[in-house]
Amino acid sequence: MKRTLISHNTVPVCIVHFLRIRRTLLILCLAVSALPARAGLWEAVCAVESGGNPLAVGDGGRAAGIAQIWAITVKDTNRFAGTKYTLNDRFDPEKSRQIFRLYTEHYGKGRSDQFKARIWNGGPTGNTKKSTIAYWNKIKKHL
Repeated sequence: MKRTLISHNTVPVCIVHFLRIRRTLLILCLAVSALPARAGLWEAVCAVESGGNPLAVGDGGRAAGIAQIWAITVKDTNRFAGTKYTLNDRFDPEKSRQIFRLYTEHYGKGRSDQFKARIWNGGPTGNTKKSTIAYWNKIKKHL
């Protein structure tokens, strides 16, 4: 194979193509990042329940953390999942997310976001309660 020496003033063609591709990708990334992100159910629940505050306490002190988790939800999750979450774990956003995922997947596996949001708000049969419809309407605004 014959090699050609390139002077220091010449940019190899492959580098030019690389830089063009890199520039195009950067422009695409910037365009995508400018689009509003679609929040998932977890993010919507956190926005509605606590405004994103992991130290929030509500419902007369019965609900706590970013997802406003009740003690009965922690106890129930530990029962069916074999976990050992504590009441203080409600103030940890990552542990709260885990509890939320376990709970909604246990009672709502394969079901819609509406179903899962309503059971999160109203317990295992929350999807049948009229009182959880208003909650779902709040959640939808964040999805």
